[in-house]
Amino acid sequence: MAIRIFLFSSTAALMAASATHAADAIVAAEPEPMEYVRVCDAYGEGFFYIPGTETCLKIGGYVRFDSNYGESPYDGTSNGWDAFTRGALTFDARNDTEFGTLGSFIELRSDANNINDTNTYLNAAFITLSGFRAGYGDSRFDIWLNSAGNIINDDVIDYTGDRTNQISYTFGDEEKGFSALIGLEEGSGSYDTGFAPVPTVRYDGADVPHIIGGVKYAGDWGSIGAVGAYDTEAEAFGGKARLDVIFNSVFSAWIMGGYQSDWDNSKGPGGTRRLSYYGPWFGDWAAWGGIAIQVNEKASINAQAAYEEDGTFAAALNLDYAVVDGLKFQPELNYTEFDGLRGTGDAIGGTIRFQRNF
Repeated sequence: MAIRIFLFSSTAALMAASATHAADAIVAAEPEPMEYVRVCDAYGEGFFYIPGTETCLKIGGYVRFDSNYGESPYDGTSNGWDAFTRGALTFDARNDTEFGTLGSFIELRSDANNINDTNTYLNAAFITLSGFRAGYGDSRFDIWLNSAGNIINDDVIDYTGDRTNQISYTFGDEEKGFSALIGLEEGSGSYDTGFAPVPTVRYDGADVPHIIGGVKYAGDWGSIGAVGAYDTEAEAFGGKARLDVIFNSVFSAWIMGGYQSDWDNSKGPGGTRRLSYYGPWFGDWAAWGGIAIQVNEKASINAQAAYEEDGTFAAALNLDYAVVDGLKFQPELNYTEFDGLRGTGDAIGGTIRFQRNF
């Protein structure tokens, strides 16, 4: 009996030890706990915390397809069936610091006009902190006054130079109340002087950057603002002023005027000589204006007209329609009457756009 009890006890002990060892093996084989992505609601919808940090990131972008038809509103040439596709990605990162919100923004674009004409480029990259902004993107001469209207071909009579390296400081909230801007810009692109020994000069700040400043007031009724800049290379001034009025939840309108100095001195042999980065229109002055009618929660009608002192007139009318959430359909009709240095005649055409935002 004693031997039997001993054998049973030994077997039970071995079985218990084996079970404990197996349990330990199972525990050891379990993966480490995952760190799940957390939603960040401090800066609006779409932000999440980058794992292991207190930085919030939002990834977005769009895919766009344009089909142009008729005659080009820019030069009157026939479009035939001219298609254009773009893919864009945006990265918006923010986190709180003792000096306010530290932000950074990147936009990458890839354009395709046809199988042999594709282009991938950096559209914007800049850092923001407590009103300071430094990096690359659209000139503040453009975005300080919110470009023009909700029109696809809104720059037939252009109102700004190309994207540029820049640094600026903004006092106040641009979306509400009074705000002011001061900054420096490099400029971008080139212009033809028509004169020897330097026939082509770049729109850059050379040894001294271009100087820009602006003021604005925004309220529930709309906004009013102005921006002015000095091209240190061309030694010329350009300025714009804009008024936006929201009449009600359905109807709104805006008007903008621009002036540049030394246009008369910028004409040389062979046509126009645009000597100022801040004067891309033809003539001393130009004017733009438009309306927007919110038909319902999905559709709006937008119209814009522009005229420059040199004689060219441009107009556009479109429908901005949300097919479903994230997808819009935007057909647009354009008319341009050319005069002055742009030539003579007129052009009728337009664009049909599909765009999926995410």
